[in-house]
Amino acid sequence: MSGIEILTFVAILLGVLLVIVAMLVWQEAKRRPSYDPLEYVVNDAVKHISERLPEESALRNSDIRRILEWEVFYLQGLAQEDRKNPVETVAGGHELSIEYIADQIRTKHDVSYPLGEIAEVLRLEADYLVAIGAVGEPVGEEE
Repeated sequence: MSGIEILTFVAILLGVLLVIVAMLVWQEAKRRPSYDPLEYVVNDAVKHISERLPEESALRNSDIRRILEWEVFYLQGLAQEDRKNPVETVAGGHELSIEYIADQIRTKHDVSYPLGEIAEVLRLEADYLVAIGAVGEPVGEEE
């Protein structure tokens, strides 16, 4: 074999190798999602809420975080092992969750927040969940 034939043969092998690598990269890119996964970041939620609270609100970021943490604790308490009896949870809170959160904060931290303030924090948290795309359309009853 002459030098030109060897060089041509090596170039063809290198070309085939590059095509195989390109196909592997393309195949791997198809398997990975093209979107960022949804992430609930407490600091981002606190910032989102604090920027939207009414001016007259006396809640600080630490107060907002405390309310959110007790809401998570409340929602974890709703989880059950038996999925035959589903629990309905509502983004934005409801009367029972608001009362639970207020009671736990009063009992454990000796701090009291007006129920309206807690409700507003939970409503703005639901707004944050919508903003990050974590809340879908309400599910209708099956016909």
